[in-house]
Amino acid sequence: MASQKLRVAVIGAGAAGLCAARHILNYSDTFLPPVVFEASAQLGGTWVYTEQTGEDAEGWPIHSSMYRDLRTNLPKEVMAFPDFPFDPLLPSFLHHSDVLAYLESYAEQFGIRDHVRFRWQVDDVRPVLGEKDSSSGWDVVATVRESGSTQHVSEHFDAIMVCTGHYAIPFIPPIPGLDSFQGCRLHSHSYCRPEPFEGLMVVLVGAGASGVDLALQLSPVAAR
Repeated sequence: MASQKLRVAVIGAGAAGLCAARHILNYSDTFLPPVVFEASAQLGGTWVYTEQTGEDAEGWPIHSSMYRDLRTNLPKEVMAFPDFPFDPLLPSFLHHSDVLAYLESYAEQFGIRDHVRFRWQVDDVRPVLGEKDSSSGWDVVATVRESGSTQHVSEHFDAIMVCTGHYAIPFIPPIPGLDSFQGCRLHSHSYCRPEPFEGLMVVLVGAGASGVDLALQLSPVAAR
């Protein structure tokens, strides 16, 4: 007899994806174990820091916008999952490495890691229509990266949870004259550390959270 339990795909192994997977596992009478697709080789999503920018060594886009000295702009007391607090000995405003360690601990605590498919990039998600155009689930097409080679795999799911975040694709507004500017142009998505800007005159466009934070980081080293 075919299983009546629902098969769910979770796209992304950052904070949202890990939380979704944990609760799917909690309801084993309703759901099969989740399949978590993670394009990178590590869980943590935007909290993974790398010195690489733009693309990785294999030509795949770098997802995270993390920079070396980032600390959270929210206290840990309001960031934690309700039943999984941060270490009380940590400061309220955390370095990004503490948040990543927290997510890794969360994944281990609730047995999520075994359900994550690392280096699986989801390329396409399409609804499958049944009789009389009724919904019959979803087909997911993914690219699997293994030892320098790739293969394309298609699988069927009853439901999809998209947990890819919204910090991966930088937006640069159409500013007149920007294309002819001869200096360094950098979106905060690709910023890593302040040292390369030492002695330079720097203009920051945007006064949101990242703009203000980078102004504080750059002001001690920039000429202006």
